[in-house]
Order: sequence, then C-alpha cells, then structure tokens
Amino acid sequence: MHLGFSRQLIPRTRLLTRQLSTEVSNLAHNRAKYYKMASKSISGVPSAEDDIYFGKEVVNRVSFLREDSEFISNSAFHPSTRFIFYNDGNPLVNKEAKEKLVILTNGSNQLTNVEGDSVAGTSVGLLGNEAWKSILDTWTNDNKEQLASLRDDNKPTFLFLGLKDESVGLDLRKLKCEDTDSYLDHQGRYFGIPYFGIDLTNSPQVVELIKEHIVDNNVEVDIKNLFFTHSRKHTLGFSSDESALFSHGKMYFDWLGRNRFCPGCGSKVIPVHAGGKLKCTNEESTGEGEEKEYKCPVRNTRVSNVSFPRTDAVVITAITNKDRSKILLSLNKRYAFTKMYSCTAGFMEPSETVEVATKREIWEETGVVCSDIQILMTQPWPFPGNLMIGCVATVDFNGVNEVIHLGHDRELADARWFDISFVRKLVNGEHDELSNPEGIILPNDISVAFTLIKHVLDKGELKL
Repeated sequence: MHLGFSRQLIPRTRLLTRQLSTEVSNLAHNRAKYYKMASKSISGVPSAEDDIYFGKEVVNRVSFLREDSEFISNSAFHPSTRFIFYNDGNPLVNKEAKEKLVILTNGSNQLTNVEGDSVAGTSVGLLGNEAWKSILDTWTNDNKEQLASLRDDNKPTFLFLGLKDESVGLDLRKLKCEDTDSYLDHQGRYFGIPYFGIDLTNSPQVVELIKEHIVDNNVEVDIKNLFFTHSRKHTLGFSSDESALFSHGKMYFDWLGRNRFCPGCGSKVIPVHAGGKLKCTNEESTGEGEEKEYKCPVRNTRVSNVSFPRTDAVVITAITNKDRSKILLSLNKRYAFTKMYSCTAGFMEPSETVEVATKREIWEETGVVCSDIQILMTQPWPFPGNLMIGCVATVDFNGVNEVIHLGHDRELADARWFDISFVRKLVNGEHDELSNPEGIILPNDISVAFTLIKHVLDKGELKL
C-alpha cells in the first residue's frame, strides 16, 4: 500500500517540479512586467513608471556589481556600451539634434539596434580609435587596482550607471535575434546594455578626441553645435530617458567633484567601485593582520572605510484649504523678476521627519500654520543633487492659521492665497492681460511643483 502510494507520488512530484520550474522561468523573464505593476502609484500623481522628469528608471543600477572589476572591465570594453560625457557637471549636447544628449558607443551601428536611444553622436564606434582603447585600458586597470592615481590630472573619471535590461524595458528577445554584440551577457545571469558617465573636466584632450570623433564620422554635425551646457533651456528640454541619464550622472559627478580630500586626515580620496564610492589613499598604519590600524580615522572605521554618495532632501509643498478652493503660492526673492509663483520648499534638517520639516518650512517662510501633511511623490533634482519630496498641506482656516507673515526668515518677496479658479486658468493657458495683469506664471510643467499644484486643482474639481 505504501509502495503503491510512492509510485503514484513520484510522477506527480516530477510534474509539479516541471510546473514550478516553468513558473519560475516565466517570472524571471517577465520581471519587468511585475516590477512595473508593483511600482504604480495609487495616489493619483505620477510614479517612476510614468516618466517623472529626471526620475525615470532607464537603467537597472545593479549596484552589487560595481565591486566586480571583471564585470566593470568587460562592460567598459563591450561594443554595445553607451557613454555620456560631462564637463564640470554639464552634459555634452548637439543642439541641432532631435535628441540632444550626446551618447556614443564602443561598437559601430549600435544605437540603431535599440529604439529610443539618442543619435546625437554618430553610429561609428569609439573602439576603432587607439587613443580611446588606451583610455579604457588605463581606467579599467586603475579601477581594478584602486590606484591612488585614479583621477590625476588629464585622466577622465568614469562612472558606471547601470545596465539597460528587461526590468527597464529592453527587448532582449529582439536583440538575441540580431548581433550578439548588441548586449552584454555576464555570467549567464545579467543581460543588457551597459551605460557609463564620463567626467572630462580635467581631460581637455579627451574632450577634443570625442568631438573630433563625432565630426569626422557624421557629416551632418557642425563642431560649433557640440558643447557642454549648463542652460536649463537644454537640460529641461531633454526627452524623458535623456533627462534621467543626465540627472543620474550629474548628481554623482557633483558629489565626486566636491569631495576630493578625506574628512579624517586630509589625504586625497579616489572614486572606487567604478565611481560609486570614495576611498582615502592614506596608507599609513601600525600593526599587521587583525591588529592593523590605519592612522586615518576614516580608513580605520571597521564598518566602512569609504564615503558614499549623498542626496540632499528637500520638502516642497502645495498648501491648500479644506475645501480645495484656495492655494497658497509664494514668490522667492531670488526669482522675483520672473513673477513665478510656486510651492513652498526647503531643506530637511537632521532628525526631522518629512511631516515636521514641511510644517516648519511653511511656518518659517509664510507664517501659516498647518498640521495635515500628505506625502505624494518625489523627484530627483540635479541642481546640484537634491531629492524633492512633494507634499500637500491642508490648512484649517480659523482666522489665525491662514494668516500670512513673511517676517521670519525673509526668503520670500511675496506669498498669497489664490483662488483655485485663477490658478486653473494659468495651468490651462486661458489667462490674458485682463485676467492676469501682473503676468504671474507657474513652474515648468516637468517640475514636482507643477504636479503638486495640478493635483490640488484636480482634487478641487472632485469636490465640486
């Protein structure tokens, strides 16, 4: 009886095993689908999957692979790899191209294989240039050995951004039917197109190499149209993918550029793990083995002897009343000439919650008192390295809470309660000199401030 039961159980177990294996395989292959479903916003405001400007998930950062020097070296030399270039935090653009951010590849005819990539550069790959090969050789070796000379004068600084893979929308099945050089296969587990940012601030000769490569291989490009730009006209005019890639590199390179010396001993620090961390180069120590102690207090820390990237948190808030009939907008003194009224914003301080920081900033800047704070969304803001935390604050009008007073920190030129009907006309472009004699404008529609204002308007319509 028990034997018969076992014989019946074996094929049933095999069937379940095959089914489980198939399900696991399907789940792995469809990771992007499930990941996107989990990322959807339930608050009515855009999520990362809805292409928040500067915040779209264009690459899988695979941060755990930054320490794998073999992976990084293979990525740096792979034909499919994309490179984005910066100088003093400013991206290289071709102002005459449809998608202006310059992206170059190692191999030729790579950008044409992936829909949506920029073609502001050229279809001819960089690996045909011996000088470029030498640059990659030097950096990959310096990165592997963590040499103190990693960012000496004339050397570019490389930053591994991540892999464009199936989790962020890469059609790997399509690429597998084409040239195998069109994506990287690492250990049979990680598949995609590597992306790097390169800081050329201290490498004028590499700047010339890149520009000459583009001009020599693209007859339609005028070298005068290739430049590094700080203009918001360009950085706020990128496509969704371009904006996210630019922001990613910009915020890292700003951190790397501002941190060149160890806070513990003053020695030079270098970007290790393909730009993801900073390490002090002070090797002075006493003892050996487990008894070894560095003289630098940063290096001697047992948990971590490196410095990690930082992001500055900023709370930004649309302030409204309970029935959503009014919204409080303010005019910053620095931008008073623009007549742009926006949301209240300020940096978080240590040991503050988002809610506490929001209430404090509102009171310090406008004098208004509120207690009902709702966190709605976030947006990276690479000027230079902020994370905007978007909130809505509701004020209970009682003759005291809503009274505006600008005499605390004196950052604002003006703040006032606007009727929702007037702000709606500004959003919809339905205003004229008669209805808007002051020429008041709102923030750019790619900003979190605009989204918060629009959210208040939409909620107000639901109450009508």
